Parts: sequence; C-alpha cells; structure tokens
Amino acid sequence: EQIHVLNGHGGAPVRSISFSPDGAVVGTAGGDGTARLWSVGSGQQTAVLTGHDDVIHSLSFSSDGKLIATASGDRTVRLW
Repeated sequence: EQIHVLNGHGGAPVRSISFSPDGAVVGTAGGDGTARLWSVGSGQQTAVLTGHDDVIHSLSFSSDGKLIATASGDRTVRLW
C-alpha cells in the first residue's frame, strides 16, 4: 500500500534515497542539484539542502542520524 508520493525535485530524476537511522526522515537526492528531507509520517518536505553545482548522485545519513553526506557531479562531497 502506497503511503505518500514525494514530489519536489522540479521534474528532475531522483538519483538516491535514504532513510534516517530512526526511520522518521527520508532523504532524496536529485538531478536538480538539491537534496531534500521529508517526514515519513506526514510526507511533508522539511528541508532543502542547496549548494552543489551539479546533479547529486548519492545521499547517506550517518549512523547516529546527525549528519548527511551528499556526493555530486560537481566533484564534491558535502556534509550537512
């Protein structure tokens, strides 16, 4: 059963998704160069992470859920 549809990358492909360690947040990385955080419970977007100059290919939460790492085609990894 579908719970939510998460729209927010402006029609760009979603390249990566990851659940936070507690399962309360899902992060998405997109072809629009942004990473977005979503509440699993409500399906609402809670944050937009901007700063990359190209597609974000990967997103990962740290094991304690306090940090997020993103990797982009702009040849950088950013910690949030």
